[in-house]
Amino acid sequence: MNTVTRQIQEEEMLETLYALNSYSLHPSPPYQDKDEWMTVVRERKGVTSYATFEDDKPVSNAASTAMTQNIRGKLYPASGVWGVATHPSARRNGYCRQTIKSLLAVERESGKVFTNLYPFRESFYERLGYVSFPLTKIAKFTPASLAPLLKMETGGEIELQLIGEAFDTYREYLAKMRSQQHGMAFFDVGDRLIANRNRMWMALAKFEDDIEGLMMYRITGEEVTKYNFVAYRFYYRTSQARYLMLNWIARHVDQADRDEIWLQVDEYPETWLADMEVKVETAIRPAMSRVLDVERLGGMNIGEGSFTAQIIDPLCLWNEGAWQFESRDGKLEVSKTSKAECQLTVQGLTALINGTHDPQDFPLRGWGDPNPVFQSTMREMFPRMIPFMHENF
Repeated sequence: MNTVTRQIQEEEMLETLYALNSYSLHPSPPYQDKDEWMTVVRERKGVTSYATFEDDKPVSNAASTAMTQNIRGKLYPASGVWGVATHPSARRNGYCRQTIKSLLAVERESGKVFTNLYPFRESFYERLGYVSFPLTKIAKFTPASLAPLLKMETGGEIELQLIGEAFDTYREYLAKMRSQQHGMAFFDVGDRLIANRNRMWMALAKFEDDIEGLMMYRITGEEVTKYNFVAYRFYYRTSQARYLMLNWIARHVDQADRDEIWLQVDEYPETWLADMEVKVETAIRPAMSRVLDVERLGGMNIGEGSFTAQIIDPLCLWNEGAWQFESRDGKLEVSKTSKAECQLTVQGLTALINGTHDPQDFPLRGWGDPNPVFQSTMREMFPRMIPFMHENF
């Protein structure tokens, strides 16, 4: 049997992704509408895709789309990996790993420094170097819980638009938010075609023409019953914007009998109002991230200190070797060196940079062997932070 992994483009990419993804990633039969799916994917910009073939038959594929990501105050080119699928007849042969390895190699050559995805199973991608972000929170409560807000004077106004109309405004708001939000990433070219289907409302919290918050939501349910108010995006820069948007939700008390808001992990909705009786759950899948190119990590904001480490990364061999990580004027500098004081797997380095784990976790997780002295240095240079991805794909 002849096996080859190579890049696929244009119609070959569409046919391969549709066939393997429809079976592996969606309920079937029947498959999702092919013309509709291809129309959407054909319009996407910045897509790279690889597939593994057995005797010219595609059996595994993976795709990625260009993103920009804030890591500790610096914007880096990154990729969002999606559409990872393998035909059942070819599973357990290492094809998925080989396909992703080839995809990441070409993404690194194009200048990407980080790569992100949402896993079908965390442990599979952790073995490939990815580390989990904290899970998104989902706050559930009844509209009656917000009744006191109907008497609160917040100022400002809600401007309601369909997402297609508000698409450019939404993207501009996200770009400003990303400049301040560690871990945040979204695709360089937004999916305007999907936005123009207008299946979401966009509520803009405006104060003297300044947008201080926004909420993207749908009202779901059957017409014979009350509806659910589901806000998939709930972002704000000021408290008055938050309460103005909550006031807007409260105004649906006679229309929706259940409310649901998707929130960043550092939100505490139980503190917004007394007697809210809010139930907080978490999303099913965490975002996962990994360092793709150690050499290009420089420039992010860090604390004082310096250490050297032997990086272990069998999937991305260009990262392996001894590296020095040093703070100069509050910015990270990375350079190759001849000797290393400890070992770090790419998982350990990724967790350190993203702020998801304390260095004392690394020996326990099998992510490295820094002793307590080096752990202290790493902790000073890369203090714990809470990353938030935003983009869901």
